[in-house]
Amino acid sequence: MHGVVLHSEGSAVGAADGVAGIQARRNSMFAVALAFLAFAIYACAVFTLPQVRNSLACCESSGIAAGISNIMYGTPLGSLYSGTFTYFNDRIYEPLSQTLEQAQIPDVGLPATPSGTLYATTRDGNGIGYPLVATAAFRLFGIHAWALRLTMLLLMALSAATFLWRFHSAAFAGVVTLYFTALTVMLFTSLVWDPLWQIQIAVGGVRYFSLLSVLPLFHVLLTLVDPRPPQRDTATRDAALLALQGAILLLTVLVRGSTLPQVAGIAFVGMVLAWRHRRSTERLRALFGKLAVIGLASVVSLSAIAAAVPRDYLTEGRFGPAIWERVTQGLGTNPAWPFAGVNDMFDCKQFMPQGLQPGTLDDNGHCIWFDYVLKHHIPIEKVEEKLLDSSYETAMREAFFKIAARYPADVLKTFIYYKPLRIAKSFAKSVKFNFGGDQSRATNPAGTPVVPYPPLAIGLLLVSLAVALVHFGIGAVSTAELSRIVGVTLLLAAFTLPNYFAVWAAPHTAADLLLYCLFGLGLAVGAMLVAARSALHPYFHATRVPVCRPTTSEGNIRLRRNMGR
Repeated sequence: MHGVVLHSEGSAVGAADGVAGIQARRNSMFAVALAFLAFAIYACAVFTLPQVRNSLACCESSGIAAGISNIMYGTPLGSLYSGTFTYFNDRIYEPLSQTLEQAQIPDVGLPATPSGTLYATTRDGNGIGYPLVATAAFRLFGIHAWALRLTMLLLMALSAATFLWRFHSAAFAGVVTLYFTALTVMLFTSLVWDPLWQIQIAVGGVRYFSLLSVLPLFHVLLTLVDPRPPQRDTATRDAALLALQGAILLLTVLVRGSTLPQVAGIAFVGMVLAWRHRRSTERLRALFGKLAVIGLASVVSLSAIAAAVPRDYLTEGRFGPAIWERVTQGLGTNPAWPFAGVNDMFDCKQFMPQGLQPGTLDDNGHCIWFDYVLKHHIPIEKVEEKLLDSSYETAMREAFFKIAARYPADVLKTFIYYKPLRIAKSFAKSVKFNFGGDQSRATNPAGTPVVPYPPLAIGLLLVSLAVALVHFGIGAVSTAELSRIVGVTLLLAAFTLPNYFAVWAAPHTAADLLLYCLFGLGLAVGAMLVAARSALHPYFHATRVPVCRPTTSEGNIRLRRNMGR
């Protein structure tokens, strides 16, 4: 008799566990499906919006010219002909799709035989990253503007799939859903509808690539802070997925250097965790193993890229984006710039009679460069060739510290007052919506006409928002995992700020901060939905009495004790 009862109770517990496992898998699959739906909506919006389809591109000319030079003229990877660069640089105020199509028309576009000088490297100070992206895009899908956007979307999809393979619970899948929902919302901000900002941050362009780093960063940080010990059956898979995200993250850094401070956030978390677990050999071993995977993947990827491109990228200091030029130009955020007497420090009037000017103009960097050339007896014919190389960066770095030493109060005020103020103003300019295409709301009302959003696009936006609400409204979201995501979000948002203090913030340069703010807003709404559902749950299930059932093994142990009494 007791035997029958014991068997039934054990079977009941096992059945309950089985049902719970099936339900958990269903919840996970539903959450992952919503994440992919959010991506699909974003991709559809990217390809259907006229503001994106007919966009201009001011910062991509050099990378595009390198890709086309490689495909049409057989130049080494990353090299370009000056004539090809000039062709695209002269047409930055025309839709990129139109320019690329015309470039391939015989006797109208680019010549069959390359023109101009063969440059081993690009000359725009953006590094090797975007030439690699443009070359791959045109090789895979042909010389079309949409090929650049499709390549970006494929990288996003690869990063999202990698993340979901590693973190597939409802809470973690919510990271992907909110990411693509936030990106969809950003397509309706002034970054896209206002012509002044749109040309500066083309979707799929150099600056937009800072947004591609989000999921790799989340993947890395959530892996580091994962409290669970490594599982033997998934250790190899998890390491491979982490390495893949590390490689994608490296690419985003090479394309857009503003991502670099967030990589410093990874190092910061690693040091904090190492200190916290300093007395646990097992946890330290697991932490250092994860960091080793990230480091190895980055080194291998970096070495492969360095071996594939001309050595000049390394010897001339053009492998990564220029930094000191932007730091020095950032002094122009102070209304008092140029400070009294600073024009006497940098004599460029022989070539630029106007000297240093107010604002964050590229010409200010060129003025300092001409002064450096004259003082260091660099041949004048080498001025353009060495522009934005390691010598140029040296000139900018020396100039910055020379100015800081002579005007310490003005420089300090720039960093602690004017640059933070610039961040706030930039954010306010970014979060403007203009669905109807009201020309008066543009930064320059007399400029390029503003294009209204079609009803289909607005419908996609509403569906994307609904998907995010459904995800957190009915999904089985763990509050513990949600709190971990909140912590990582705050950390990543905080580590975008050093870049804007070092350089300066503008709507087109601070897109990643806008993304994290929209993501955080969505996370806050999602957390409120989860809390509301938890609070209302007892009222909808009042007739059910919660029972804490022991597992099968625990039940058998207790039953054996009862039998022995």
